[in-house]
Amino acid sequence: MQQRRSRSIVQEKSFHFAVQLVNYSRRLHKDSTDLVLTRQLLKSGTSIGANAEEALGGQSSKDFISELAIAAKEARETGYWLRLLRETQPHKHPELTSLLAECGELLKMLNGIILTTRHKLSLADSRFKLRTQNSELGEAVDSEPRTQNSKLPSR
Repeated sequence: MQQRRSRSIVQEKSFHFAVQLVNYSRRLHKDSTDLVLTRQLLKSGTSIGANAEEALGGQSSKDFISELAIAAKEARETGYWLRLLRETQPHKHPELTSLLAECGELLKMLNGIILTTRHKLSLADSRFKLRTQNSELGEAVDSEPRTQNSKLPSR
């Protein structure tokens, strides 16, 4: 029996946020300006979750970081469109305020994951370099010519 993997918090939050954006955009009055702004908002806002999903399927830690960085850029762009809508549609201000707050939370979460992963990757890279240097030193000691009467190096 195959176990279903649990979803991450960023997956859940970004999906829920995208649903909220879709529902919000459906309620807007559809004049030509609303249409353009809503299209931009939906593109960037739904892309956050899509890029988070891509990150979780990444081939490496660097791929993971790269995809999450794209998601963070999309979150920043979404914040821009939400602020623009808030300033141009004061009657929708309360709903936009909560969407902006949630967008800010997502951005903080994504940036935190990126920083933590970069730090872990940096530590792992440092340890690898140290192990490589130590093994090269060991090979240099071991590669010294020996005669029948020479002693083995002590470690």
